[in-house]
Amino acid sequence: MFTRKRAPYFLAVLTFALAVVFVTPGQAEAQAVKLAAAIVAKVEVVGIDKADRKITLLGPRGNVVEIEVGEQAHNFDQIKVGDILKVTYHEAVVLYIGTPGSQPQTDAAIVIARAPKGDTPGAAVAGAIDVAASVKGIDRKAREVTLQLPNGNVATHKVDPSVKAFDTLKVGDVIHARVTRSFAIAMEKN
Repeated sequence: MFTRKRAPYFLAVLTFALAVVFVTPGQAEAQAVKLAAAIVAKVEVVGIDKADRKITLLGPRGNVVEIEVGEQAHNFDQIKVGDILKVTYHEAVVLYIGTPGSQPQTDAAIVIARAPKGDTPGAAVAGAIDVAASVKGIDRKAREVTLQLPNGNVATHKVDPSVKAFDTLKVGDVIHARVTRSFAIAMEKN
């Protein structure tokens, strides 16, 4: 669900779109801008607090992170100090300019999966958020665009000179973004 807390994040995503490139409504389906990144890391369990359900992980760069493990992780008791966990994080953003006058909207979905009780510990979470912002103002000389989200939040942002579609952007256009994130963690058997 879209909340005021998330509004700055979505404005940042849409601003990022302005700094990269746009496509026009006729190109939207075939030529939407797609940006993606993935991180895969192996981390070592260096501490476990079973009472508070917390594990301490040592990352590949020597960073140490403590995370709380919810009751939903029914295989928590199988995790031991020295275990190696594979962590995968993926994020993708798809952007396009919608039809002028179309209503901005938001939508979200999340999927969670976990290993069956008694199996090797592991879980995955994937979510997608669709958001659209209306173009409320354009300052061509300063290369700035003012965007309004469905909840009413408004922000003005600079647009990178490499974005050629800025020249064709009009007040009333709608910029659409779909942000998809997934996170998976699984214990690797030694």
